[in-house]
Amino acid sequence: MKQHLLRNLFSGTLLAIAIAGGGQRAVAAAALSPANPSALMPSILQAYHADRGEIVIPPGVYKLPEPRGGFYWSFNNMRNFRIIAKGVTLLRTDPTKGGIHFNNCRNVALDGVTLRCDPIPYTQGRIIAINHGKDSLVVRINKGYQVDLANPSRFGPHPLGTVFSPRTFRILPGSQDFTWGKITPIGPRVFRCQHLTTLVSMRVGDLATFRSHLRSDILLSGCRDMCIRHVTVMGGTGFCFHEQGGEGNNRYIDDSIVYPPKPRRATVQPLQASNADGLHSNLMRHGPTVVGCHFEGTGDDGIAIHGWYAMLRRANGRKWVVLFPFGEGCVFRIGDRLKLYDPAGGYLGKTRVLQIQPLYRYKPQRPTALPGKKGAFGGPILKFYAVTVRHGIPNSEFEDRISDTNASGSGFVVRGCVIRNNRARGMNIKADNGVIENNIVDGSSVGGIEVAPVFWWDECGSSCNLLIDGNTIKHVGYATAYLPGWFQAGALSVTALTGARAACADHSSIAVVNNRFVDDDGINLLLTDSSDVLLSGNRFVTPMRQPNNRGADFHFDTSSLIWLQQCQNVLIAGNRVIHPGPAMKKLVGIGPDASHVMGIKRGVKIMAR
Repeated sequence: MKQHLLRNLFSGTLLAIAIAGGGQRAVAAAALSPANPSALMPSILQAYHADRGEIVIPPGVYKLPEPRGGFYWSFNNMRNFRIIAKGVTLLRTDPTKGGIHFNNCRNVALDGVTLRCDPIPYTQGRIIAINHGKDSLVVRINKGYQVDLANPSRFGPHPLGTVFSPRTFRILPGSQDFTWGKITPIGPRVFRCQHLTTLVSMRVGDLATFRSHLRSDILLSGCRDMCIRHVTVMGGTGFCFHEQGGEGNNRYIDDSIVYPPKPRRATVQPLQASNADGLHSNLMRHGPTVVGCHFEGTGDDGIAIHGWYAMLRRANGRKWVVLFPFGEGCVFRIGDRLKLYDPAGGYLGKTRVLQIQPLYRYKPQRPTALPGKKGAFGGPILKFYAVTVRHGIPNSEFEDRISDTNASGSGFVVRGCVIRNNRARGMNIKADNGVIENNIVDGSSVGGIEVAPVFWWDECGSSCNLLIDGNTIKHVGYATAYLPGWFQAGALSVTALTGARAACADHSSIAVVNNRFVDDDGINLLLTDSSDVLLSGNRFVTPMRQPNNRGADFHFDTSSLIWLQQCQNVLIAGNRVIHPGPAMKKLVGIGPDASHVMGIKRGVKIMAR
């Protein structure tokens, strides 16, 4: 009876009933409505502590009060609770603050809310002058967008610029991202950007976006068994959906990322829907299940799933000294499988963790100079650990990188999702035991589905036991990377940093079956550093209409529809090509160290339809 009464009270607009000392007393009630947005957070917390199990927030637009901390909402140690917010929009007015943070929560559901940031966190403008000789350009910020581009506290000293076509409002084909060394205001909304990294394919009149500092819109830290359902991010501040650390097994069902409305006084529509990734999964013990999501216009990868590299500081047989990045503690656990890579990214071998012990007084004898994310293995706090492994790995030495395959998102599922018109990759995958099926990736500028570690960005690892089935990959891989020098060169790639030592055992047990490639130039399917791979039943529709030199610096044959290198035990069967373009000179190209490949001549056929 009591539970029935509490449920009726919470189904309307009243605050929670608090249970204290075995008795029941009412706390001060306030109307829960868009007119009283400051009541939202207390209402949710009181409902939770009253063991209600859920709260239903009335529909409407809630302009959230400015937070004191780094997030507008923060929930710690919450268990077995539902926040139902169908028809609810949460309006954030400070782009430097994150949206909703769940910390160490379990079995919590967030259902139906829309997060909108106003002002839009990034800015954009039109290129009005270019000086190729001095590597500089002049940009005028579009009306209605943020004009503090020279403010390093908002945009950092070297914000990322991406070039867009003024005709299509999509990323300009053949263009590359750029940053600069110096920026100077020279007029109202006008800035001169000097010492640019690149001016490739850039023209006066092109549009450009500039990324601001990244803050997660929804962050799950150390969480498990969460459900984020029917949630929309509009104008995301960074990683729109972000999970980091913990047991994982979180679900993202029917979520969306959409372009924000055009700002007041603006004459040009927003070119991006977010600052960075759509869903970013990092260091998870069990990867996410992502079903039916629709991500449009994200400023970086649509979906990224990976771990972090640790660094080997000293190796003496089975006794290692290990440094973890970003000042974080050890993510290894007893029994975890580790993979070791040399400083060039070459695979050295694998082993398992037997013992772990912190080294509080360890003094490193020499600093590291390896490339990677700025500050990844530096800073004032360095945490070292003594790690005993099952067996030592030959040739292991100072500055080798370590991937923990048990903390990289293993067991993930991406099914029935749509990713469109984003900068970079539709999916950026570095995890084992995964399923990628029946998705649409359309217009991703760097690539469609890329299965590859990124050594220089400290994102590991490789993938084993992976099914890529029934996906459509359309018009991808046309811009925003150093195209000849980009090793993830296929519309779909299973690869590593090819050019390092052969790593045929790194990726293994991969099935790429029944996928549909449409209007993709350059190599459509790239396979390197892999073993035991099936390429079957794929259809390539109107491929390679125009030349594309992605991967040429790695000596890939960019006129080959399928390119294989440093791989073994590959079966190619039942693939069809429909109306190929003139840039396709070869169906299957074979590079160095490719062995035991079956179906080179008969596994791919040109068909009338």
